[in-house]
Amino acid sequence: MDLYAGIAKESKQSTLVRESQSLIQNLFCGIRLLGFRRNAIAQAIATHNQLALLVVFYSLTALAISYSLTSEPTFDLFGLSYLGVELLIVLMVGFVVTKVTHNRDHLLLFLVLAYSVLPFLYLISFVALPQLPDDYLETGYTIYAVWSFLVCFFLALQLLDFHKIRAFLLAVFWMSATYPLVNMPFSFWYEDFDYSNVMDAYSNADLSYINQEDVYYSQYRLLNNALSAVEPGKEGVTDLFFVGFGSDAAQDVFMREVGHVQRAMNKNLGASGRSVVLINNLKTIDTTPLASASNLRIALSHVGGKMNREEDVVFLYLTSHGSSDHELSVNMWPLELNDVRPEDIKAYLDDAGIRWRIILISACYSGGFIDALRDDHSLILTAAAADKASFGCTHENEYTYFGEALFRSLDDRPYQFIENFSEAIEKIRQRELSENLTPSEPQLFIGDSMREKLKLLEQDMVRYAPERFAAY
Repeated sequence: MDLYAGIAKESKQSTLVRESQSLIQNLFCGIRLLGFRRNAIAQAIATHNQLALLVVFYSLTALAISYSLTSEPTFDLFGLSYLGVELLIVLMVGFVVTKVTHNRDHLLLFLVLAYSVLPFLYLISFVALPQLPDDYLETGYTIYAVWSFLVCFFLALQLLDFHKIRAFLLAVFWMSATYPLVNMPFSFWYEDFDYSNVMDAYSNADLSYINQEDVYYSQYRLLNNALSAVEPGKEGVTDLFFVGFGSDAAQDVFMREVGHVQRAMNKNLGASGRSVVLINNLKTIDTTPLASASNLRIALSHVGGKMNREEDVVFLYLTSHGSSDHELSVNMWPLELNDVRPEDIKAYLDDAGIRWRIILISACYSGGFIDALRDDHSLILTAAAADKASFGCTHENEYTYFGEALFRSLDDRPYQFIENFSEAIEKIRQRELSENLTPSEPQLFIGDSMREKLKLLEQDMVRYAPERFAAY
């Protein structure tokens, strides 16, 4: 009896070793396919066990990589949906292969080959390519797309006995079928937001006194008070106007940051008498206009009417939580306010006739705002890339990391926008590195005409310093 038990145990161990060796061989086959090595398919071991192991290996790779790339990860079942859809696509392409070759065995072989390659393509697209410098990202992803297509073509070419036209059509079909998944990251995790902070912000506040109707109707008075204090620009001088927008009431950091930035703009950048802030917070609800989309539109329209549109520059600072679909959170619970999109900001600025624009956005994923806002007369600085989180938006902070790097310690030297912004980006990079955080990768865009305009603004900030900073 013990003898048979020992034989069964040894048989299981040998099977496990054999399947593990076959898995390694299939993965090596996948590497050879990526390198366009001939006869790579001949090394593949096409069994149902291997297909299952390869799918599991691919899933675990995505599970581990997406976990390591997500700040405060929380498990997301969407990864399983992505995996299922991708498997259906591969099955569909494999079915076409069997119909073209009239060989049913090619279905299993094709599935094994596909999942021998997919883990490495995942590592390249989600780990290697995002590390490229911004100037090379577009080129890198273009090369990756072409290379992926050639790998599909090379694999099809061997399965279809080197019939080039059929292989090309199959590769086109395969890439077309997977196109809907291109902009959907294969991740088993999403970034968690600690909603306990939201509750903490309100836990000690008596919300019963908030009369929503009174709040809405008080906006005319509050806006009128804030905007009537804005002075017009002076003819022949490049004046700077400031509009601050702190739009998430759940955490006081956005209220504090907007206040600090306004003071820095007035004291150090000469915006005194030409600055206005909009804030969502219980502490300011009776004294400061709400940071709502409508109030932002009205404020920018008023500033546009006060400024000399050919000479003057508007500095727009927006700070809040940002979403992966590139919307800026506008939250003043229990009021229901609309979030702000990049297209909204562009429309408000265009409608106000504001030509020269400096736009700073302190929010996660804020790099996604650049494409909609960029033009030759704009400077845009964001706290993060389009697919990255930024840091520092905790309830007790005075600034976000972005705002602190830019405005916490301004010296008395003449302000140089591009130089100061570039230095702030480096400060953020060094801080995140020291704290072992996933880099937020702030983005800076400067229109060609705006570069020249900044020189005029900086010169006038020095020439007219006594009257600009008289209040300080």
